[in-house]
Amino acid sequence: MMEDLSLHVLDIAENAVAAGAGRIVIGINESEKRDLLTIRITDDGRGMSAEERERALDPFFTTQRKKTGLGLALLAQTAGLCGGRVAVESAPTRGTKVTLRLPYHHIDRPPLTKMAETMMTLVFGHPGIDFRYCHRRNGQEFRFNSRGYVPRAGGAAPAPPEAILSVRRALRAGLNSIGAS
Repeated sequence: MMEDLSLHVLDIAENAVAAGAGRIVIGINESEKRDLLTIRITDDGRGMSAEERERALDPFFTTQRKKTGLGLALLAQTAGLCGGRVAVESAPTRGTKVTLRLPYHHIDRPPLTKMAETMMTLVFGHPGIDFRYCHRRNGQEFRFNSRGYVPRAGGAAPAPPEAILSVRRALRAGLNSIGAS
């Protein structure tokens, strides 16, 4: 089990990058009142066949060159430990949607505390990809679109410091505004 749910988000989003996604949408909904935490990651990558989708939660199955595919298996393990569930929807050429639902107040639920850092890693690690992030917490909402901060130019030049600071400020201020920092 990973120590912070944001690491699961990072791993699943990196899988989407490896699958050729050009757009990755990350949605988080925290509802203390309903005792529900939902994390949904949707991409427009190559998708999975029915066989791949059925085996996606198996730790010894992967579509990549490495010998194990632990990301979804670890996510499913976390869900199982917390009385939650994972759903994987996918079809060839139509992308993939991974949804995690957990009881919000479950004692074994890992925290969700590093989303600003996770989003910065994704945005600046893959500047050619359109990342959209929507975080809802107890009825309040914060939205972020990487297009507004990072040009999609295909060069290998590092992001200018102003862009990094701007994204960090936007993410931290937005998450703070909904009490999700």
